[in-house]
Amino acid sequence: MRGKHILAIALFLTALITTASPTWAQGWVTLGCRDVNFALDRDVINVGRRDGRFSAIRVRVAGNDVRMLDLKVIYGNGAPDDVPVRAVIRAGSQSGPLDLKGRDRAIDRIQMIYASRPNFRGRAQVCVDGREVVAGGPPPRPAMNWVTLGCRDVNWAVDRDVIRVDRRDGRFSAIRLRVAGNDVRILDLKVIYGNGAPDDISVRAVIRAGQTSGPLDLKGRDRAIDRIQMIYEARRNFRGRATVCVDGRIA
Repeated sequence: MRGKHILAIALFLTALITTASPTWAQGWVTLGCRDVNFALDRDVINVGRRDGRFSAIRVRVAGNDVRMLDLKVIYGNGAPDDVPVRAVIRAGSQSGPLDLKGRDRAIDRIQMIYASRPNFRGRAQVCVDGREVVAGGPPPRPAMNWVTLGCRDVNWAVDRDVIRVDRRDGRFSAIRLRVAGNDVRILDLKVIYGNGAPDDISVRAVIRAGQTSGPLDLKGRDRAIDRIQMIYEARRNFRGRATVCVDGRIA
C-alpha cells in the first residue's frame, strides 16, 4: 500500500508541474532591415511589436562586412537596453543570439550605429531578427528550410527594386514574400536565375502588413537565383512605409 501511495504522489506532482509550466514555442522573425553606406551611419528599425514577446535578437549582414559600433533595444515600456555586439560581422554571416534583459520583452524600436568596410563590394544590408516566444498552443510548423534572401523598404509611390541574391551555390524550389509595416500592392515580380534566364512570377495582389504570400514555385527543377526584380507600392494610409522581404525555400 505504501508503494502505491508514493506512486500516486509522484504522478500528482508530475501533473502539477506540467500544468503549472507553460509550453513555449520559439521562432525567429525578421524585425527589419537597413542599407549601410561607407560612412558612419545611424539608423532606427521601428518594430512596434508591443503584442509580441522576444527573448533574443540577432544581426544578419549581406553585401559587405559591417562594423557594428552600438546597438540599443528600446522596449515597449520605453526602457533602453544596450546590447554588447561591438564587432565586425562578415558579409553573409550573422551574430549569435543576443539575449534581452529580464523576461521575454516587447520591442518598440532598435537603434544602431555602424559602418560598412570600404572595399569593392560597396554598400551592405543589415537585418535584425527577433526570437519570438509564444506561450501555450502547439509548436510552430517546421520552417521547411526557408532562408531570407533580402528585404527592401517601400514608400507610397510606385517603386522598382532589385534584391541581389547571387546564390549560385544554393538551389531553391520556391520563394515567398513577407510584408511588415503597411499593406503592399505587388505589381510585378521576376526571378533571374543563375544562368540568366528570367521567370515572371504571378503574384499581382495586395499583401497585408504582417502577412506572407503562399509558396511561389519556381519553373523547372530546383534553381540557383541571381536576383529578384520587384515593382510594388505601399497603400496610402497613416501607417507609412512598409518593408518587403523575400524568402527562398532550399531544396
